[in-house]
Amino acid sequence: MCVRNKTRGTMVARHLMTLNATSYDALRALSRRGIPRNCALWIAPCRAIYTVGMKIPVDIAFLNRRGRVVTMYRNFPPDCLADSSHRAVSAVELAPDTLNESGTGLGDTIEIDPT
Repeated sequence: MCVRNKTRGTMVARHLMTLNATSYDALRALSRRGIPRNCALWIAPCRAIYTVGMKIPVDIAFLNRRGRVVTMYRNFPPDCLADSSHRAVSAVELAPDTLNESGTGLGDTIEIDPT
């Protein structure tokens, strides 16, 4: 699965990871090494992210029910709380600078593509 910016016609990430109860070891590794380039971590439901234990900044896009970016953070630092608007239902966490590189901005529609 990949993540695309449907509004801009750009690729955000070629590989998608999801949070689930069995992924604790993988999440610990991500906190130490960061999210790899061309990868995204999709968290749903989600209206806030606390980056406790992270060693590397991350980009975060909070999405509403239609996949529109309602709040975003670029190069968000470790050990902080990223809060979204009440309209957010999920979040996509990315390697630093990914939002800039893909041209993603507020109001853009992000698509989780199964192909």
